[in-house]
Amino acid sequence: MLSVSNLSVQFGKRVLFDEVNVAFTQGNCYGIIGANGAGKSTFLKILAGQIDPTSGHVHLEPGKRMSILEQNHNSADEYTVLEAVVMGNKPLYEIKKEIDALYADYDDKNADRIGELQVQFEEMNGWNADSDAAALLSNL
Repeated sequence: MLSVSNLSVQFGKRVLFDEVNVAFTQGNCYGIIGANGAGKSTFLKILAGQIDPTSGHVHLEPGKRMSILEQNHNSADEYTVLEAVVMGNKPLYEIKKEIDALYADYDDKNADRIGELQVQFEEMNGWNADSDAAALLSNL
């Protein structure tokens, strides 16, 4: 499902990862543990494609996606846990927010844009986002 091959990360002279190889398979739960500054967040950002490694590559199985729920402990205080998990799929969440905003101020001018966004939302399986997030939470 997700594999990492020969991944190295270096910041200046500091080597964070050197030739890491790992495969994450479907049906398993994984945890990343380590001391502060060990590179846990950096590793997750590399997996999600938010930052590039110094060398090596990440391969995500076609049709799969990787999302991260940021570790800012106070950023989701006004949301339910379920909403916070759905927010982890940022592209889907941004589309949903735009659709909601356009419907709140609906007129004929924004009907085409709503249609475009709804097609994208469907292609991203957006109608199942809440149930998928609930299933993910129940499997933790």
